[in-house]
Amino acid sequence: MTATAVSKTRLGTVTASVSQFGTCVCFERLWRSGQCRGERAAPARAWLPARLPGTCPSPSRSLPRHRAALAAPPCRSSGRRQRPLTPDLSMSGARAPDTPDPEGAGTCPEDVPSLKEIEQLLNTGRPSCNHVDEVWPNLFLGDLVTAHNRFVLWKMGVTHVLNAAHGTSYSHGGQDFYGATIDYYGVPAHDLPSFDISQFFFSAAQFIHNALNTPGAKILVHCAVGVSRSASLVLAYLMINHHLPLVEAIKTVKEHRWISPNRGFLKHLRNLDVQLRQRKDS
Repeated sequence: MTATAVSKTRLGTVTASVSQFGTCVCFERLWRSGQCRGERAAPARAWLPARLPGTCPSPSRSLPRHRAALAAPPCRSSGRRQRPLTPDLSMSGARAPDTPDPEGAGTCPEDVPSLKEIEQLLNTGRPSCNHVDEVWPNLFLGDLVTAHNRFVLWKMGVTHVLNAAHGTSYSHGGQDFYGATIDYYGVPAHDLPSFDISQFFFSAAQFIHNALNTPGAKILVHCAVGVSRSASLVLAYLMINHHLPLVEAIKTVKEHRWISPNRGFLKHLRNLDVQLRQRKDS
């Protein structure tokens, strides 16, 4: 199914059957080279037929190594679905005082990698991904094809959806779309290096945290393709709530899904890494 076909699909309906879900090839390198610009969902993609990727990973597939981090008893749910949170702007747009180099080439602190080193890490591995992957226990990272198919979400057991492309092209999600069975939180981010996604880091991390501490809950974090906007918010969650450095957060997610946040998002994530380190040391 091409992105154009998805954009023409009626609300709540996906023309591809469940058996047609498979692997998607993401043309990130074309976007990086400037051959394709604008919304990340716009370029054409080749949808290769394969198995249904994310009703739940097969039992033989290993889950992230940090399952023990979520082993603590979850907080007791009040039984009432959470409503979307108000974005926390306390850290929005703040630059770390020790990172004057806009390209992130400085050494502050010494163990914080440069922007170039982070990009080299992201460029490793095969540049393709499934429609959806479980990148952390009960945390799924995926695209709009999965997000728009309520039957697949029901099969997966998803109870919360965080849409990092809320209100943008090709995104039809909303609380009215999902109904009372799913808690929805929309982040109106644009996949552009100039967009300040850091203003949503803490509110999105709080929504994910609350979802994963609800007994029996599973959350889907998605955008158009599931490699840039939504991936950035998942990385921020792992950094804020599980105290992973940016490099470790990237490695954790890349064990299960190929991701490629744009350069502007990487700068914000690197600044977040510096801020969290400085807060820990203070």
